[in-house]
Amino acid sequence: MSASEEDFKSTIAEYLESLPAQFSKRVFSNPAACLAIFRLLSTVGKQLIMSMLYLEHPIKLQEVQQWARPEHQRTVKSKVHQLRKLHILAEDKGHVLLNPIFREQLRNALTGGGDFSSFGIPCNDTRAPVTQVWLAKYAEERWERILHFMVGQSAEAGLALSDSVRGILRTAGLMEDGSEGMRITNRGFQFLLQDAGAQVWTLLLQYLRLAEQQAMDVVEVLNFLFQLVSLQLGRGYSAEALTRNQRRMLGELADFGLMYLDDRGAGRFYPTHMITSLTSAAAGEAERDTRRPGDSGPLTGNDTAVSGRSRTGARAAAKQRSSELLAPSDKGYIIVETNCRVYAYTDSALHIAILNLFVHLVSRFANFVTGVLTRSSVRRALSHGITADQMIAFLSTHAHPQMQGSTPVLPITVTDQIRLWEKEKNSLHPSDAYLYRDFNGRQTFDRVVRYAQELGVILWASTDRLMLVVSRQGHAKIAEYVRVQKQQQQQQ
Repeated sequence: MSASEEDFKSTIAEYLESLPAQFSKRVFSNPAACLAIFRLLSTVGKQLIMSMLYLEHPIKLQEVQQWARPEHQRTVKSKVHQLRKLHILAEDKGHVLLNPIFREQLRNALTGGGDFSSFGIPCNDTRAPVTQVWLAKYAEERWERILHFMVGQSAEAGLALSDSVRGILRTAGLMEDGSEGMRITNRGFQFLLQDAGAQVWTLLLQYLRLAEQQAMDVVEVLNFLFQLVSLQLGRGYSAEALTRNQRRMLGELADFGLMYLDDRGAGRFYPTHMITSLTSAAAGEAERDTRRPGDSGPLTGNDTAVSGRSRTGARAAAKQRSSELLAPSDKGYIIVETNCRVYAYTDSALHIAILNLFVHLVSRFANFVTGVLTRSSVRRALSHGITADQMIAFLSTHAHPQMQGSTPVLPITVTDQIRLWEKEKNSLHPSDAYLYRDFNGRQTFDRVVRYAQELGVILWASTDRLMLVVSRQGHAKIAEYVRVQKQQQQQQ
């Protein structure tokens, strides 16, 4: 059963906003959760919280808005509204104050006070530690196993997924059951286009949704996820003090490559970079506020300058960590010519499998693949729910650096051709319908046609041939109307 568009929580912020106030209080009682939520907020949201973190009394909302320049006061107002929906900020009679529980636990997280076990219990022993390089390779293999399965390459690679992973893919609407097994959906292809951090958040949010359906304690699950996000990469942690649900979560998260369970001894696990970098990656996305280049930020004062310097340092550190973990094949590797020929400089079976969804592959070498965008290959992808815009976005996102300097990135002839093939396929839409003919006369036919037009169920009509086609929804009413007309004619 795939999630509907309405109740699908696309971001962790939306999920937190949907939690009742009493649930939020329990979440905020965990210092690690407060720190993780704080790191997920935008720059303006962080500045507002830090400015009020040590205020014990409410402050007027007008004064908070005056912290910003006049042209940015609307932005600050919207961020205050967002913090209120997250139950981080409380407003009463024009005054605002941080949630006292969140304020206390965030202080503890920043100063090292309170229950420090919420950040995990490190293991100290003399055994050889698991290196970060090995963890990165382990996480990449586990994660690519899922992506291979989504693009239909699991059989060739000899891969198998656990039932929990399959269930999450199905519940998230990323895959659906077909006549030949599970197959990727339109939303699944969008998932493949996302970066790894967004992909992980998507599956974690669906994991929370499944936890609700299985009557698990959602707050316990959410707090444990925030705890795992806050752990240190490359360090082992003890699982002896974890609850049964938390131990179960470790095993299921290990299937995604987010955790490594050390089989050398019971009760030890290692977080991988795919989960420890979630808040920093999401925070980087959240920092993209609407401000001009060179603008120091919406808020005035020294806090902005300090925040800017720390943000620059954090970006540099994150970039350095990413460069150590990312493979060269993660850069742009696709070249598209005006004649729809595609060249991919990659040896990744996953990249090739994704291309094979909508490109007709012609030849393959050690680190080089050639193919062509054909009418049949594009129509095959369209029949699986993949749109023309998604194909174009994928090719543009993974375009070779030599193509990235062009505007537009892809040749216009190629993008136009893909969209024309989509319009061609969508020009006809099969639907169930009912044909009415052999009317007693033109007068009876006209009355039935007028009635069908009033109902809005008419699909086609021919006055010369006295034939009428109506939709399946209107068939019952039209049939009853025709029956009544025949009875009236017989009585006359």
